[in-house]
Amino acid sequence: MPKFWIKISLTFILTAIFLGCEGNTNNTVKGHLIIIGGGSPRPAAAMQKFVELAGGHEARIAIIPMASEVYLESARDYEKEFKESGVKKAKAFCILDSLSANADPTVDSLKSYTGFYFSGGDQSRLTTIFRNSRSLAVFKQRYAEGAVMGGTSAGAAIMSKIMITGEGNWNVLEKDSVETIEGFGFLTTAIIDQHFVRRSRFNRLLSLVIQFRQMGIGIDEKTAVWVKPNGEAEVMGDNVVLVLNPRQITFQDSAYSNLLTARNIELSVYRGGEIFQISSP
Repeated sequence: MPKFWIKISLTFILTAIFLGCEGNTNNTVKGHLIIIGGGSPRPAAAMQKFVELAGGHEARIAIIPMASEVYLESARDYEKEFKESGVKKAKAFCILDSLSANADPTVDSLKSYTGFYFSGGDQSRLTTIFRNSRSLAVFKQRYAEGAVMGGTSAGAAIMSKIMITGEGNWNVLEKDSVETIEGFGFLTTAIIDQHFVRRSRFNRLLSLVIQFRQMGIGIDEKTAVWVKPNGEAEVMGDNVVLVLNPRQITFQDSAYSNLLTARNIELSVYRGGEIFQISSP
């Protein structure tokens, strides 16, 4: 075969491989998210769905309780709850620092689990421990491979890439009035807020939707959102989920003011059993 045709063929093959890989990166996630807005009791249907998606009686659930100030108590309670649900294994990982989050025994053990559950408390404790760690890489890998990620309150906040820390001033609509840092990033196109109606958190989520031009999902207490691999989100539980969608947003920003102004933000309110769509990256 002439060298010219060999070169053309090789270029075509490499291009096809590259495009194929690139295409796969947009559809690699096989896992599910069960995001609970806090409060007690947690929605029974959401907890049952979490166990089901993790494998039912064959589920192996890793509990990550360190957001809680009383993480040992939280760990015992969740281990008991999941074991009583009939799963094959439920183990709490009390990983207290970045050194432990990068240790071989921790990382190797986490790889075998089919469900990961993050407790409530202070979400910043989790990001401090796991930021850029090998354990976080395992969470993301297992999620992509099909594991289910669940969490309540702080464990809900960490699900999005833009994570609300709980600090700031949400009595105003101004740029940078709500503190955010990078979360675990299972959701890259939406921002999660929790205890939403109960604690009057509309202003802070609206501020972030305008500032970052991402969908905002406010989940009330005793309520959950089940996010499926195709981006379909189903509401579960007793109360409501508010969704702020900026897909048709227009701006009236002023260089002389920190005020956040916008037009045409869509507001939808969903109850249990209703479905909405989260956009792909």
